[in-house]
Amino acid sequence: HLTGDIHAITAANNLLAAQIDARMFHEATQSDEALYRRLVPSEKGERIFSKIQLARLKKLGIEKTNPGQLSPEEIKMFVRLDIDPDTIIWQRVIDTNDRFLRKITIGQSPSEKGQTRETHFDISVASEIMAILALTTSLKDMRERLGKIVVASDRSGNPVTADDLGVSGALTVLMKDAINPNLMQTLEGTPVFVHAGP
Repeated sequence: HLTGDIHAITAANNLLAAQIDARMFHEATQSDEALYRRLVPSEKGERIFSKIQLARLKKLGIEKTNPGQLSPEEIKMFVRLDIDPDTIIWQRVIDTNDRFLRKITIGQSPSEKGQTRETHFDISVASEIMAILALTTSLKDMRERLGKIVVASDRSGNPVTADDLGVSGALTVLMKDAINPNLMQTLEGTPVFVHAGP
């Protein structure tokens, strides 16, 4: 297990993969209003957009900051990522070379309401998150890089990112300790810094 960095990468990578499928499931099974209530819940009678949601609104060209002021069309734009399943490039990862996971079908449980698709596993060190860990200069830089990960395209051909899914903060929390290098020693007893992956 060495430093634990690869475990963190695997967890972050698979959280993002799970969020893609969860978002597609909820969009396929809920109305715009129901999605909006879940994405922007009322707390003590008041709805407030989070920073990442305000950034999504800005990306969509919506300047409103009060959740109660969005039109039905703006709500639809906000809550629907409309991911094209054929364009998903983000795969789950595992730190084992298992040839039988190179092509799998997910979503076969009755609770998934027919939302099945073919996908596959990659090896953990091939994750883009590994590259981000190796290149990042700070926690803030890491969050920005994680947020820009493109996971798929929508049905209009626009890129869908981790920020669009609202998951970059959670990814950063999983990776926050991995950003620090690890002091280890070689078999000969020489001190060595080990960081990121192979």
